[in-house]
Formats: sequence, structure tokens, C-alpha cells
Amino acid sequence: MRSLFAVLCAVLLCASPALASDQYGGFSTYADAASLKPFTRDLGGILGAATFHSGRALGFSGFDIGARVGGQFYPSKGDQILRKNGVRAFALPWVQAEIGLPFKIDGFIRGVSYQGLTVAGGGLRYGLYSPSDKPWAPQVLVSVVGHSVVHEDFSASHFGANLVFSSGTPRFAPYLGAGFDRTRLVVRSSKLDPSLDGAEVTTLESRFTAGLRVKPYQFTYLSLAYTLAHGQSGAEAGLGVRF
Repeated sequence: MRSLFAVLCAVLLCASPALASDQYGGFSTYADAASLKPFTRDLGGILGAATFHSGRALGFSGFDIGARVGGQFYPSKGDQILRKNGVRAFALPWVQAEIGLPFKIDGFIRGVSYQGLTVAGGGLRYGLYSPSDKPWAPQVLVSVVGHSVVHEDFSASHFGANLVFSSGTPRFAPYLGAGFDRTRLVVRSSKLDPSLDGAEVTTLESRFTAGLRVKPYQFTYLSLAYTLAHGQSGAEAGLGVRF
């Protein structure tokens, strides 16, 4: 348990410099035609991060609320918008609230307003199996999520879907996820190339997640995961309460 706390703290500390810097402030200065798609992939990878930490549906009237952070260790090759702005590791924090609905369906909302970005999102999950806390009972769900993004220099929309599997004990549960991110970006302002104003770019990329959730107390959990989004390594972490 102490080791997991240490790893979680390390992830959050590594994310702190990224969260403290103005990650997207250089968009208008460095955006050109060649960098739009790599930037859109990186943005989609962050937007699709940290949307789940279990393959178990909440169950009717259950709820989950917590803080999340999803990050990427380095911008994609060709993403000169972030690279020329001095961005290395970058991340986004989230507040996420979930509620269990009938018929093994969960609904959730999430959002953040940070560094000039305003993001609102939400989604649904459907459990393929009935929720169970039996040790090592397999749990599988399908999760979909969408986001709307507004920034001074660009706007974006994101849609993602994942198939999630988990199995373990009520205290300790590894989980796996596989899915995709579809991201559409619209340029609002490019000082480097004004002809790009109004330009649109759409990307469709894969996402894979391997993580671990632990419950140090009855209703409190910690989660930590490695992600591979559009071929780029990253990490996710979460802390919350779940009933």
C-alpha cells in the first residue's frame, strides 16, 4: 500500500510542472498546417484519459465522485505547437461525478476550466455482466464519452469509446481497457499562418490502458494506470469515493 501511495504521488508530482505551465498558450504562435494533426492527436489523447478505473458497473443508485489526472510523457513527433512552446510532459486534471442507473447503466459528467481551456464532457457505461463483488469475478463494460472544448485560439470536440475488463477483490482490482479517440479541431486564430483560420482537422486513434485500483478504506479508492494513446505513452491517476 505504501508503494502504491508513493507511485501515485510520483505521477502527480511529475504532472505538476505540466499543469503549472501554459501548455496551449503557444497555439496561435506556432500552429501551421503540418502540426495541426499531431496536435489534435495529442489533445484527443488527453481528453480521452482517466474516464474509467474498473470494469464493474456502479449498480442502481451507486455513485462515484473524485479527482482525475491524465497525462502524456511527451508530445507526438510533428506536434510543433507544443514542442516549440517548451512543453514536455503535459496533462489535464478533472473533476468527475458518476451515478448508477437501472439496467446496468452508469452515467457520468466531468469537466475542467484551466489554462485557457474550458472542457465539459460526459458519457455512459453499460455493464455486460451484473455488478459483483465476489473475489476475482470478471467484470466487463462498454464506455462511451464525449467532450466539448473551447480555447481562445481553437475549439474541439471529442468522442471516445472503450471496452473495459477488471477482476480482483473488493480491495485490489487490476483493469484493462482498449478503445479509440475521435477528435475534431477547428482553428480560431493562427498568427503564424492566418490562412488557417477556420481550418478543420479530424483524427481517429487507438487507446490502450492497464491499471490498478485499490481501496485503502471502505469507500475510498486510488487508481493508477499506464496508457498508450495514438502510440504515445502516458499515465492516469485518480482519487475518490465510491458507493
